[in-house]
Amino acid sequence: MAVMLRVSAATRDRVLRLAADDFGGVSADEALARLLDEHWEAQAIAAMDRYRATDPSGWTDYLSDADQYDRAAAAAVDAWAE
Repeated sequence: MAVMLRVSAATRDRVLRLAADDFGGVSADEALARLLDEHWEAQAIAAMDRYRATDPSGWTDYLSDADQYDRAAAAAVDAWAE
């Protein structure tokens, strides 16, 4: 279901230019979705950077837990070796 979003003509033109130039001609809707995804990713990275800076011990524990999970989730056999 499509809805209207009120933006200035200048903003609309910027979104459409970005959609054409940087995202291969996708729709304005897709361009905005990608921008919102990129914003979320930047926020998540900033949160992890803050966590690492403010709680070094917790960060070390997090990395240790993540490493254990990665090893547990790894394939037992290398599929490329066959």
